[in-house]
Amino acid sequence: NYNFDERYLFEANLRNDVSSKFAKGNRSGWFPSLSAGLRISEEAFYGNMKNYVSSMKLRGSWGLVGNNRIDDYAYMSTVGVAPGYNFGNNVVNVASFTAANPDIKWESTSMVDLGLDLGFFDNSLNITLGYFNYTTNDILVKLPVPGIFGIGNEFPVQNAAKVRNQGWEVSANYRFKTGDFEHNISGNLSDSKNKVLDTRGEYWINGTDINTIIREGYAMNSYYAYRWNGFFQNEQEVADGPWLDGITPKPGDIRYVDKTNDGLIKEDDDRFILTDNFPHYTFGFSYGLKWKGFDFSMFWQGVGKRNVWLRGESVEAFHNNNEGPVFDFHLDRWTPTNPGASYPRLTVGSESANNAAKSDFWIQDAAYLRLKNLQIGYPLPKEWLSKSFVKDLRVYLTGQNLLT
Repeated sequence: NYNFDERYLFEANLRNDVSSKFAKGNRSGWFPSLSAGLRISEEAFYGNMKNYVSSMKLRGSWGLVGNNRIDDYAYMSTVGVAPGYNFGNNVVNVASFTAANPDIKWESTSMVDLGLDLGFFDNSLNITLGYFNYTTNDILVKLPVPGIFGIGNEFPVQNAAKVRNQGWEVSANYRFKTGDFEHNISGNLSDSKNKVLDTRGEYWINGTDINTIIREGYAMNSYYAYRWNGFFQNEQEVADGPWLDGITPKPGDIRYVDKTNDGLIKEDDDRFILTDNFPHYTFGFSYGLKWKGFDFSMFWQGVGKRNVWLRGESVEAFHNNNEGPVFDFHLDRWTPTNPGASYPRLTVGSESANNAAKSDFWIQDAAYLRLKNLQIGYPLPKEWLSKSFVKDLRVYLTGQNLLT
């Protein structure tokens, strides 16, 4: 650590981690970090600026952190023995070998943070601005390898991916008085973006009921599905298509975008890489008030933008062909007399195959604002308690998640 006159601040760290999850020679990982701060408002040239901006501090940091969260002994091929072949009436054991990669090592995340701290009105109002950029290198993943390698679908772990997360944050806090009232207002807003930078040209699809994809140039686990393009309104629109491969739609069914313009919607050719499900524009706001012993506080919290793919009872009436549940929003179904409905025609069993296909029709807006906490209280005057064995007594009313 170094501190010069509370103006120049510096810190350096060096960390060494050793893990038995890697082979000898790769078990040690060195992870340094540096941080520095400059209190500009303490410089001589700042002068009369303090009348407008009471304090100003510029800060930045850089560091590496490591990750070794993989299965034990991934660097070592293990042997399994199990019955395998029949010779007449005799069953003979066979040995199988797992794929291994003795060269795996620590993955590391490079973390860059920049910030500016500002104070106004004798620091009664404080504002903080921040930016971060985290890049993870040598990510330990099981990338597919050519079939000629001869290991089936059990791929070895490799240091073979790179992902970046970057974003910003702004927060403010203001304390002030108006007569007998003391106010405290604070808030924050932040956002971040995720992007896969390198997977050695490979990509892979995850999930069963909901599919996500990991692919270079997109956010981690982006939704992977068809795009819906309205409902078929009549038999002529059905005849014009396009159709899901192997499924004949009917009026009131969901129509999908034919990316290849061949008249058929095929899983391998016509799915799109869609939005991700990460929350964006996460925010919070709080207000506190004190007046003649009484205190009041509330905290609001929410997300400004988020997309979530829902399945099951939350979106499907008579899910799994059961008797329920059916919610109010399920009732706005397509019928010939209700062509502008928000839901396709009501179907059960095999009739649902077209509408149940994985598409962005089921991706919904999940932004929200919530009154997370509200409280009002009053501490009884000490003179009221002087003749009792109670030193302090505060009566309060509080509520959690009162409004969403």
